[in-house]
Amino acid sequence: MAKKRKIKKEFWIIGAIVLFFVVYFIAFKIGRSIDEKSSTQTKNIEEQQEEDTRSLISQISSKKKIYVSDSKVENVKIEETYWGEIKVLFSEFAKVRNPESFSPVYNGYSDDGVRFSTDLNYFRVYTVNREEYYKIPVATKKEFNKLIDESIYTSFDFIKQYKGWKNVEVIYKDDTKKIHKWKFDDLAYKMGSKRIVGKVQPEKSKERSKYDFTIKIKGENYDAKVETMSKDYIKITSGKAVSYYEVTPTLFDYIKEEVFKIED
Repeated sequence: MAKKRKIKKEFWIIGAIVLFFVVYFIAFKIGRSIDEKSSTQTKNIEEQQEEDTRSLISQISSKKKIYVSDSKVENVKIEETYWGEIKVLFSEFAKVRNPESFSPVYNGYSDDGVRFSTDLNYFRVYTVNREEYYKIPVATKKEFNKLIDESIYTSFDFIKQYKGWKNVEVIYKDDTKKIHKWKFDDLAYKMGSKRIVGKVQPEKSKERSKYDFTIKIKGENYDAKVETMSKDYIKITSGKAVSYYEVTPTLFDYIKEEVFKIED
């Protein structure tokens, strides 16, 4: 009986040893496979980056997610429509040597590390390893400046940043309601954008609308006005910058029902 127990014990010990080596071997193979795959992916990414011999202005033109900052605001995501208009002007820029003086007033970047800056006389595009300068024609400077300003201060992404709001009023006819700070987030969350649009349809829609509301926002370094143009559109004005958006009806309904308590 003792002999059988000894044999059985030895059998379990040998089995445990064999199982340990089997598990170890499988884990080793899986780990090695993961390392090889990760190494291959890293190598492919590096090769793709090395193979991109295009000019930096061509590289930044191919990006879709662009963020811009100036002396007042930071990291505002630019609507693709505005970025498309800005990129059109790049064809008029002429590549030059590094200028003697350059003090940028706008800075921007893509979501993968290509950056740019401009003083409105020159346009600099750069990465960790490279940089290029382009001369902006005098005839293009005003339009370029206008597009960047509009893309920042009438950006839907920017206008919703309620943490930078200082004072907010909503106006309907002769009635003005002040929105308290603890309600800023409620108002901002009701702002749902679909897309940027031209002015014709919103203006026509406003003419047919029974109710129209105006939101005046005073921020840390800016003033903005948001006008509803029926349930479906809004107009954003900041200084001379103007943009129109197709929106969800939640903002219109919130102002009508919650702020002014209007019942049809």
